[in-house]
Amino acid sequence: MLLDEPTDALDIGHQEQVLTLAAGLAADGCAVLAVLHDLGLAAAYADRVVLVADGRVVADGAPREVLTGERLTEVYAHPIEVFDHPRTGALLVLPVRSSAESRTLYP
Repeated sequence: MLLDEPTDALDIGHQEQVLTLAAGLAADGCAVLAVLHDLGLAAAYADRVVLVADGRVVADGAPREVLTGERLTEVYAHPIEVFDHPRTGALLVLPVRSSAESRTLYP
């Protein structure tokens, strides 16, 4: 099964439903290839991640091996933190954002 951005424009609940279904198919022996730009979803659902930048493979392997803060910061030219969820231990991938106090809605 080939899925190209299957969760694009879906709310969180539907994203989870779609990828849970895909994961179930994979567990039943179906080959599933999904293109995802949401690194958090890739970290949560992928058995294997291929990180591509400028048309070239930067890294290939298990999400914990590929999705590192240092590597993602370099690829995306923006600071990214990768850490374990404090309760579940799930891998989380988040961009570093400035605090709300320093942001202005209307410059």
